[in-house]
Amino acid sequence: MNFEVLFQLTALLFIVAAGPLVIVLLASRSNNGL
Repeated sequence: MNFEVLFQLTALLFIVAAGPLVIVLLASRSNNGL
């Protein structure tokens, strides 16, 4: 397999997985702050 393609797929999966995770972390922090 091409390393560049594998790297792009890994980065894409990381962004897709990290997106909702960051939102949940920010929401939990704001709720704990209040």
